[in-house]
Amino acid sequence: MKIERHFDENSFTTIEEINMDTLKLAKSDAEIKETIENITYTVIADAGILNAASAESMQRKHEIENHDFFFELLKRLERNHKKVYILGENDADAAEEENFIKDAFPKIDIIGKSSIALDSDNFENVVNDINVASPDVVLSFLASPCQEKFIMENKDKISTNLWYGIGNNKFMDKKPSFVSRLKKMLDVKKLTKIINNYEKQEEK
Repeated sequence: MKIERHFDENSFTTIEEINMDTLKLAKSDAEIKETIENITYTVIADAGILNAASAESMQRKHEIENHDFFFELLKRLERNHKKVYILGENDADAAEEENFIKDAFPKIDIIGKSSIALDSDNFENVVNDINVASPDVVLSFLASPCQEKFIMENKDKISTNLWYGIGNNKFMDKKPSFVSRLKKMLDVKKLTKIINNYEKQEEK
């Protein structure tokens, strides 16, 4: 699997979930547009994008609404014993995101977390903290344009193999049983197919 092979590569690979708000920002901000264009893998995170592209299907809509890609990728991080670092918009959010992930994936190795305010332009301390921890993967819950700005300014400074930009944690507001129900519903073959479908779309 293409994404999984990046876990062990000595390179900076980026994945970002794209929604309608991100696209609107890219339309009006050339730097954000350039950053998104240089993302290694983009994941559609808004059914509105499918509608706009006349590519809507029940399966794709279900994948987006249930964040299948997120859960499958974290399952693989847990299985491969990868070190994970969480980046949130504030300390409370980062703690909530850590608890949510640990609840869904009890064996996942979270080695650090920090936060960046949306209006912050001082990323040095966070970059240093990430590099000291030296994670395999950074899970970013920063909203646009903070996320794109951080990547643009620090992609050559961060000591990690994979950056996964989730964008926000709104999906965590669903019922507590959501995670366990989702994991029961989706078997390994289906989950593998989900990620492979994303990769095929990126190749087009």
